[in-house]
Amino acid sequence: MKKKHFITVDWCSDGNRGIFCDKNGKSFHQKEPYTKQEMAKILGAFYLILNPESLAFTEEEINRYNEWTPLAEYNNFFGIARK
Repeated sequence: MKKKHFITVDWCSDGNRGIFCDKNGKSFHQKEPYTKQEMAKILGAFYLILNPESLAFTEEEINRYNEWTPLAEYNNFFGIARK
């Protein structure tokens, strides 16, 4: 199974990590793990409170992340997809 690396976030380190994506489900993913600098550039000023990690998932694993929570910090356009 082919895996892609996604930006995952855990808002205020509350223990509920999910995939960072927009309200249409479009996420940031690539073949190689994201560096801290790449994630900081994408997440901007909220990098620290989002506690990002680059994690690899198969398409089957990604399909389980279907509950979306908007983030007011991104005008509710971006949010977190969780299981």
